[in-house]
Amino acid sequence: MAFIKGRQIMDAVLIANEAIDSRIKQKKPGILCKLDIEKAYDNVNWSMHADDTLIFCDAEEQQLKYLRVILILFEGMTGLHINWRKSLMYPVNEVTNMNCLAAILSGEIGNLPTNYFGMPLGENSNSVDVWNDVLEKCEKKLARWKTQYLSLGGRLTLINSVLDSLPTYMITLFPIPARVIKRLDSIRRKFLWHGNKERKGFNLVKRKVVTTVKKILWKRVISAKYEGEDMWMTKEVTTPYGVSLWRSIRDMWDEVKSNARIKVVDGSKTGFWKDEWHEKGNLEVLFPDIYNIVLGQHNTIAELWTNQGWSFNFRRQFNDWEIARVAEFLNTVEVFNGLQTGEDVMWWKGNRREEFKINLAYKLMDQTNQQTYNWPWKQIWRSKIPHEISCFIWYWPKKLL
Repeated sequence: MAFIKGRQIMDAVLIANEAIDSRIKQKKPGILCKLDIEKAYDNVNWSMHADDTLIFCDAEEQQLKYLRVILILFEGMTGLHINWRKSLMYPVNEVTNMNCLAAILSGEIGNLPTNYFGMPLGENSNSVDVWNDVLEKCEKKLARWKTQYLSLGGRLTLINSVLDSLPTYMITLFPIPARVIKRLDSIRRKFLWHGNKERKGFNLVKRKVVTTVKKILWKRVISAKYEGEDMWMTKEVTTPYGVSLWRSIRDMWDEVKSNARIKVVDGSKTGFWKDEWHEKGNLEVLFPDIYNIVLGQHNTIAELWTNQGWSFNFRRQFNDWEIARVAEFLNTVEVFNGLQTGEDVMWWKGNRREEFKINLAYKLMDQTNQQTYNWPWKQIWRSKIPHEISCFIWYWPKKLL
């Protein structure tokens, strides 16, 4: 798939893992054949990817005999030969007659999980063990003895080259656990600051500064790839393939935005009409009639604020019946205290400290939880009524919601 237009090498790994996972969940015996074709790139047109070909089939002799015939015809027509010494057959679920089936194709028997294009195949995607190879490679690449030959700048360059390639390749398909992130940070920190010292060294830069730089870098990468919808979020991800991580985050943006408010500082990121920065709510919603006749509907607060106050431009002169409405609008925005030095910030409405918390966000967005919050759940089980009635009362509102 790496040489097919519109496809990526990760697509082959993803499809193979999904096929194995589906077979495992069905609890149906099967066989995965991983074929190594000799000199594939010397003979095959570049529109194909013949090396490390995967073939899935049931654990049945008849299917393997048909496959054997197909492979013989393939060798005769293309002039290519399958290297059975490097080809492997993997049983999926329990295959009782695996030795007999492997003898049909003369292949070696392997065990799942294995590797495919450098990625785990047949492994639990949420397991920390998936990342063992990555951690081991990072430790070898960032061995402490190498620091004696490198300056601080050289160590930083090596860290960036290693950690921007090895983990990033895995992240495209597997979610990275928090334990792995901490381990990678530890490896990086020791290599950068401690070097080959026997005693523990000191980190000369605050972690907050380092993480801020990383956040800025990732923000620039995401913005460049998906383009900005506004100053706060990218456009909606519509591509059918690629990394689904940012697509999942982007799909939650409408719910996050509706439960957040903006604190205006310099006004450069906050849209005057589009963002909810005023205490009364979104100005486009509060004054749709004024919004329809104003120029610069996408202007930020910084673009509309001057030393003398607000500066609005309208498409036409006001009608007599619109004067009172315009006066109401101007009185509403008059409470603004002006711009300051700094950057606009988005605050979370979910708690008093205005900090984003996963558990509080879940409760705030879970409409079922909100609607049933005031239901007297504890009194249902404390009341002296038959259990059948208690269960019915407990189950009834949940079913309705």
